[in-house]
Amino acid sequence: MGASGTIMLLLVSLVEPVFGFVPKLICSDVDGTLLTPAHTVSERTVSTVLRAMDRVPFCACTGRGRAGAYRALGPIGDRLMREGAAGVFLNGLLVYGPGGEELIFEQRLPPEVVLDVADFAAEQKGSLTAFSGDRILCNKRDQYTDILVAYRDPTPIAAGPWQRIAADEPVNKLIILAPRERVLELRPLLAARLGDSASITQAVPEMLEVLPRGGSKGTGVRALLERTGIAAADMMAMGDAENDIGMLELAGLSVAMGNAADAVKAIAQHVTATNVDDGAADAIEKHVLRYFS
Repeated sequence: MGASGTIMLLLVSLVEPVFGFVPKLICSDVDGTLLTPAHTVSERTVSTVLRAMDRVPFCACTGRGRAGAYRALGPIGDRLMREGAAGVFLNGLLVYGPGGEELIFEQRLPPEVVLDVADFAAEQKGSLTAFSGDRILCNKRDQYTDILVAYRDPTPIAAGPWQRIAADEPVNKLIILAPRERVLELRPLLAARLGDSASITQAVPEMLEVLPRGGSKGTGVRALLERTGIAAADMMAMGDAENDIGMLELAGLSVAMGNAADAVKAIAQHVTATNVDDGAADAIEKHVLRYFS
């Protein structure tokens, strides 16, 4: 861990005996948590997160790749990149350690699973994208693949047939994009087809994500905790969607957004306001910043 991270942990250790539990790490989802429904981050959330980062290490834990996540987070992402923050990306499939450069954990989909999902998407007339590190690949762009551009993710690259992509490119995860009603229909069909060869999750109703077997934010966060030596009991986590559950279950302090799915609220220790009403800022002020005022 870098010098700034060591100093922040020392500050937390000095405060903790006086006030009780103070997190030594904040792990936060991005979409639906730090971002508004318009995929922007409010001025209050920016200000609150930046103040928290002066006191406690802050880690983005997101289904996005690093480039898309930091671009969407604006000033927060700029600082995370500048300071070389640790990060958990692509739903825990890529984890960068303290310093921001070392890839300490990675999971990839086997080529045969990539081809199976590609065949399924073609049969069901769904659009398919592959996330490969910070790149997004597809066989051809269409109105659905380009939805990702509106999310401020990298522009999908038309990389040719899926046979070539599966053979030549490292694929961390796949996303089938379709209207939300269609995604609801496709999920059980794809789950039955894949069996235990891969994991399926959702963060956005219009996107059905296929991860390597056992892949999750919980797995990725656990790898980060092992590298930093921070105990899960000393971590605060915030999220709103199905793909956040594993991370929230690990945390000593778990917060669900007011807009979270019922299953997420059920396992979280606290429920804050919605992402429209700066719920993440409320949670950070209540559970972190008040100890340093």
